[in-house]
Amino acid sequence: MKEAVGNTFILSIMITFVVIFIILFAGSTSYTKAYKVKNRIIDIIENNEDVKDNKGISDSTFTEINQFLSETGYKIGNPNKSTCKSHGGNLVSNHNNRYRYCIERFETDRGPYYGVTAYMYLELPVISSLIEVPVYGETKILGQLKAD
Repeated sequence: MKEAVGNTFILSIMITFVVIFIILFAGSTSYTKAYKVKNRIIDIIENNEDVKDNKGISDSTFTEINQFLSETGYKIGNPNKSTCKSHGGNLVSNHNNRYRYCIERFETDRGPYYGVTAYMYLELPVISSLIEVPVYGETKILGQLKAD
């Protein structure tokens, strides 16, 4: 009987470590996906935006961002968490609110730049709706504004 109790204890420790390993693996893949999304949104903005007209982000840029998110399999946003945390810039809407990401515009003397926040979701059945981690990044300064 002594060996049976010992084996049960070792089996429960092994199961605990397997569960912890699965959670860490799911978390690291979700975090990597959020960084990939954030970096690609930044690339799209830097490649498409022309600051000479000073109008902000164009509809074609938002279309390209949303197309990338649909191809990537980025999680569709939670409508209960529709507010974006401000980092001190002017909040730019993501137009259709289908995907949860936030873009802010910051003005400097050398020109504007954008801050992008994507969200990491831990993709596990019960926990995924509870955990949402923001991943923030900024574009380079997009150019010198020319005074007319």
